[in-house]
This record gives sequence, structure tokens and C-alpha cells, in this order.
Amino acid sequence: MRNLFNPLIVIGILSILSSCGTRHAPEKEQVPVVSVRANPVVKGDIESGISFNGKTVYIRKTLVVSPIAGYVAGVKVKFGQEVQKDEVLFEIQTKERKALESDPNTSGGIGMVKVKAVTAGFVNELNIHEQGGFVAEGGALCSISDSRDLMVQVNIPFEYNSIPVQNRRCRISLTDHTSFDGTVSRILPQIDEINQTQTILVRPETVRQIPENLNLSVRFVHERHQNTMLITRSSLMTNETQSEFWVMKIEAGNIAVKVPVEKGMVNDSIAEVISNDLKINDLIISEGSYGLPDSTLIRIEK
Repeated sequence: MRNLFNPLIVIGILSILSSCGTRHAPEKEQVPVVSVRANPVVKGDIESGISFNGKTVYIRKTLVVSPIAGYVAGVKVKFGQEVQKDEVLFEIQTKERKALESDPNTSGGIGMVKVKAVTAGFVNELNIHEQGGFVAEGGALCSISDSRDLMVQVNIPFEYNSIPVQNRRCRISLTDHTSFDGTVSRILPQIDEINQTQTILVRPETVRQIPENLNLSVRFVHERHQNTMLITRSSLMTNETQSEFWVMKIEAGNIAVKVPVEKGMVNDSIAEVISNDLKINDLIISEGSYGLPDSTLIRIEK
């Protein structure tokens, strides 16, 4: 019986060894590659600003009145028409001239008063449209806005009262996506009681004819840094409390390495960073770095 077990033991051992020899070696584990986009670190200027809503207003408006009581014999202007200084706007006929107009001996110039424009501009309000009506002495005939005195009215919360100083420059943007420079012309010494805002007037620096009551945006530069290290804003990573900031720098071999940075000024598209571990032209991941672990193998997409 003992002799019978020995061969069985030998056969079992040989089977085990044979099965072990036919196993394949485990395949080498594949390292995942993450596709990203990258932009270089550049040197340049960055600025931060604050914008306020405003509207266009004509500050200088001249009311044209009748110097006498009489009848309107002629209306020489239309609403919106541009006029020059000393241009005849109305003709007013005296009551005496009106009573004698059927007399053939009445001289043509007697009893007729010509009302002229005292300033150049355009007629923004027309009170008398047709001739024949009676107007009292001092009665309003029309109003002329001086097109050279267009201003942008901006109501600024008092907490920002240190921003608009006299002659400070700003940028005016219209709703048609055009913009031009402006200069603070006047700061009114009063506060709106309800809104606690202060009114300033900005003179636009443009030859373009701009209508009154047009809504627009006025932007003041609050701070500017020059010759600083800049990256795209999407490249800047932070934690939930925004107490730590970092970027993913691409090293040799397409390895993304986490580099802590100090955040500087940030605007809509770029961010200023401060770090001794970065230099100009270093590649930084701009898309695809969210949640990316340190030392990840990446592939840069065009």
C-alpha cells in the first residue's frame, strides 16, 4: 500500500510544476495619458478696474422765447434740426401789425420781429410748430442743445468716491461694442439722499455724434502692474477656501508637475502669478488641469 502512494505523490508534484510553467507573466500595466491644452508663461502688463453705468446728457440747453406778445408769422426750423448762431428761427408779428395787415400801405418790415438762435446746436424741443398762433411775451418757442457740450452722467456709490478725481481718464463703452476715452470733467458736490450716490460728469473724447439718454458703461482703471509674470486665468488652480493656489507645469517627458504660486492681480482673461519655480515661456496647462494629480503623464493638444 505504501508503494502505491509514492507514485501518486510524484505524479501530483509533476502536475503542479507543469501547470506553473505554462502560466503567462502578468502584462505590464498601462499608464493613462491625459489630453490637455497648454499656454506659455509670458511677461506683460495687467490692470484691474471697476465699471459704472452711465448715460449721455446735454448739459447746455438754451430756451428760445418770444421777445414780444404777438402772432407767429413764420416757423423756420424743425425738430432735431441743427442751427447756427444768429440763424433766424421764428418771425413774430405784433398785434398792431396783425390788425393792419390788410392795409396796402403797411410797410413790409414794420411790426415784424425775427427771433434768432443765440447759440449753435440742434433743436431738441419745439414748442411752436405752425404759424398763425398767438404767443405771449416770454413764451417758449423752442430749446437748443449745444452739441459741443455732450457729457456722460455717472452716479457712483459714495464708497467709491476716491476713484473719480478731476481730469482722471476712463474708458467709455457703448452697447454697439465700440469704445473711446473720456475725462472726468465735473464732480457735483451733492449726494443722492436715497441711493447715496454722487454724480460725476465725464467728457467723451470722440467726434462721433452721440444721442442723448444713451445708456453706456464707464470703466476706471483701479490698479496696474507692469512687466509681471502672466498666465491664462483658466490655468490658475485653487482649493475650496481659496487659501492655496497652484499651476500644472509641463516638465520634460510631458509630465505635469504641481507648482505652488502666489496669486496677484486677476482680470477676465489673464492672471498674475509670483513664483520662483516658474520662468518666462514655461508651458502651463490651461485646459484639463482640474483635479489632475501631480506627476501625471499628459499629451498636449493643439
